[in-house]
Amino acid sequence: MRTKVTRFAFLLALLGPWALQPAQAQTVYVPAAVTGYTADVIANGAGTVASSTTATVDRGIPTVRWCFANTTFVNPAGISPTRALPATGFITSISTPGLTYQMAPASGNNSLRIDGVGTGTLTLTNPQPCSEVMVLATEGNGSTAPKTFTVTFTDGTTQLFTNIVVPDWFGGTITPAIIVGSRVSYVDNSVDNQSNDPRIYEVRLSLAVANYSKSVQSVTVSKTSTDPVLNVMGISLGSNCLGVPVGGTAVANLANVCPGSPVVLDLSGATVSGGITYQWQSSADGGTTYTNIAGATTVPYTIRPTATAQYRAVVTCRVQSGNSTAVPVTVLPNAAVVTYSVPGIPVTFCQSGTLPVRTATPAGGRFSTTAATGLALDATTGTINLAASAPGTYTVTYAVTTPCAATASTTLTISPPAPPFSYTCPPFYKGGPNATPAITSAAGGVFTAPAGLAVNAATGVVDLAASAVGTYTVTYATANGCTTTAPFQVLDKLIFPNVITPNGDNYNDVLRPKLANVTNYHLQVFSRWGRRVYDGRDAAQGWTAADNSPGMYYYQIEYTDCAGGNQNYKNWVEVVK
Repeated sequence: MRTKVTRFAFLLALLGPWALQPAQAQTVYVPAAVTGYTADVIANGAGTVASSTTATVDRGIPTVRWCFANTTFVNPAGISPTRALPATGFITSISTPGLTYQMAPASGNNSLRIDGVGTGTLTLTNPQPCSEVMVLATEGNGSTAPKTFTVTFTDGTTQLFTNIVVPDWFGGTITPAIIVGSRVSYVDNSVDNQSNDPRIYEVRLSLAVANYSKSVQSVTVSKTSTDPVLNVMGISLGSNCLGVPVGGTAVANLANVCPGSPVVLDLSGATVSGGITYQWQSSADGGTTYTNIAGATTVPYTIRPTATAQYRAVVTCRVQSGNSTAVPVTVLPNAAVVTYSVPGIPVTFCQSGTLPVRTATPAGGRFSTTAATGLALDATTGTINLAASAPGTYTVTYAVTTPCAATASTTLTISPPAPPFSYTCPPFYKGGPNATPAITSAAGGVFTAPAGLAVNAATGVVDLAASAVGTYTVTYATANGCTTTAPFQVLDKLIFPNVITPNGDNYNDVLRPKLANVTNYHLQVFSRWGRRVYDGRDAAQGWTAADNSPGMYYYQIEYTDCAGGNQNYKNWVEVVK
């Protein structure tokens, strides 16, 4: 028969110690019924050893040769072994949990016995797939000479296992499948009871993954050395991880958590079997790449995430793996933000009006300050009553409890307001005397005005001769950035009338210049011959020429302006009737 050996199977054969290893827990073992035993090495019933056996376990010498016995054996002297093989031939391994063998009956051939160089085959009565073939075997006249085991499948392919060593039935250092506890002499029928011998061992033939789906047809063993005498006495098939395990669906007990809070990861619908291992992985890029989480090898598993990620489990059985679907866990922000100004602008405010909070996230928090007094702060809205607050520097803290507890702080300064000011003695006429502001303190401040109004930046004095007619707003800014304003209007030059028409139409009926904020007002009117026809001291009154004839007259106006300046104007006026 042509032998087919995969590279993977060959690599496994070279790397693994194939014999005498404990199986993984929860593997299901089924004793296999086989044909091909060549010798009876188990004495049973009453009588001589030779009457119920055909060969010995060892080769021995003509005067010293030994067999196994079961619990039914009684020698001609009426002596039975203290311990022996079970009469049923059913053996439970003491080295591999769950592993059992069914030996052939003691009344017939029950050992594939190879004495010297040779080959033998045990054929399964009912071929079936498995992940490992467990062979029950022992040796007499044991040595370290290796054997070769070949597993043949029903499709004709094979898997080869080389360098297999089976220990001697006495004095082995590896835990056996069973300690029989006695042997019987083929020569004189004596019983040799032992506490730790003789032994029968198990040989594990782990199949390549590619062979899991194939049915095992037979197991062939061959040896190329004279010693030892090999006895193969049973086969059991272990089934575990025959297919790619199902990863199932990853689930988390919480979908949204605060940083560092515990989240329990679990699996739903995943393969559950002996030999299954787990490795949880996380992905920070939406599932494109995954990284193993160190130590995360149990199901369920508790994580304490600090960033949003997706989690999945790699479910592995032997060398086959399946990935679970991923579950996202969102880590909620535990940071708060509070601001009262646009970033980049100094957080200094004047002591006037109110100041609403510009940014406060997440919503729903509370505002507080460490200052016992001085800052008029609304704890719910964060609005600061600047006018009711004392000048100074304050720290405002914003605290939220949901979705995660967090705080943020900002520092702001409240400065005294700019002093109010005004320009007295309006109206102001182009070309008139300079206008000076009335202000409580002008130290360090700067006056500004729109184009057209000539204002001194340091003093606020308006040069009316250099200013244009118009309405303006003068601003005074202190060094702390606080400002105050005052209106200013420049009127055209003061015009004194030179024609009156006292006809009762309320248009140019009275000689009365429009003067405001003046004192010591004195209006005198003279005829062209120098006779005074009017003398008035009330700026609200004027000359109506009611008792005077039409013609040319002269008048003189004297007054003190609100700046204390004495003004004197002379002009002529024609009365038209």
